[in-house]
Amino acid sequence: MKPLSRILIGVAALMLIGMYFLPMWSISLDAPQYPEGLGLKIYINTITGAAENDLTNINGLNHYIGMKRIEPDSIAELRYMPMIIGAMIALGLVAAWLGRCWMALAWSCVFVVLGIVGITDFYLWEYDYGHNLDPHAAIVIEGMAYQPPLIGSKQLLNFTAHSYPDVAGYIAGVSILLGFAAWWLSIRGEKKQPKTSVLRDTDSTQFIGIPTMLFTACLLASTVLVSCEPKPEAIDWGKEECAHCKMNIADKRFAAQVLTTKGKAYKFDAIECGAAFLNEGKVAKADVHSVWVADYNKQGEFLNAQKSFFLQSEKLQSPMSLNIAAFPNSQSVKTALEQLGGNELYWDGVRLLVAKTWAADKPHEH
Repeated sequence: MKPLSRILIGVAALMLIGMYFLPMWSISLDAPQYPEGLGLKIYINTITGAAENDLTNINGLNHYIGMKRIEPDSIAELRYMPMIIGAMIALGLVAAWLGRCWMALAWSCVFVVLGIVGITDFYLWEYDYGHNLDPHAAIVIEGMAYQPPLIGSKQLLNFTAHSYPDVAGYIAGVSILLGFAAWWLSIRGEKKQPKTSVLRDTDSTQFIGIPTMLFTACLLASTVLVSCEPKPEAIDWGKEECAHCKMNIADKRFAAQVLTTKGKAYKFDAIECGAAFLNEGKVAKADVHSVWVADYNKQGEFLNAQKSFFLQSEKLQSPMSLNIAAFPNSQSVKTALEQLGGNELYWDGVRLLVAKTWAADKPHEH
């Protein structure tokens, strides 16, 4: 690798140190009652208000429309990001020190993949934040969601939300460009030199093969990790007992499962039993991997509870009498609502409903 290429990849890595001190993303809210606006600053390890009390004020406003509080300590990504950026800094400096052009390419490609994963994760967080609303909030507007824009501006009631990268976000982008520039300058230098030695021929082969193999290995590793994540287990219908009320699990329309980070599956005969199980803290919050609920329209198939839409209706007749069913999207739950009547809920609303309804009783007494 040419000296200039080594300098560029080294600078690209060292620039990332700024991400520990500068905000990566900004979300601002403008409204007539807040002439100076409200804002959030998202760092790689925390979320703060743009001004001293902005985060508190935004959480207060969100409470009225049923949105969850923004609690930085509960967001797992903010714990992992500093370690990921630290690893990228170290790998970039190693690439600069060893001076291999394929390392510059591999480093830049990995950074691009991490960026895509990060943006996707941010979008999903925004989606959950804006759609998973408490149906018992002080202000409920049928069909209204409050998802901020990923990039750009969007009108939300009387607020205009703006979402754009901040300084550290631009640093990450420039760092990626410098990495690719280091690789490009390096291969241009190699092409201009006559290939007269066996070593040079070997290096050019490595330039083509090693980054490809490295990138493929990263993709395979990510695929293995995803495939190893816990998934809902098959239920022996009519024979297995509910982990909460001890009744047999027989109705495929209303079952639920709680999966732990260690791969254990707790199975329930009704969605409300699963919610009560979590409400009572039978499994520590940190040990819960995911919650799955039966798809009412596709018996035996399960949906992720956090991404599902729920309906409570007396006409559903669920095993534990709270009569809650799950649906995969807003259209399917609205169709069921038109046919059966009742109330539309999100997962947090289901848990709140169960907590209020079964506050003084055990579920098997219903």
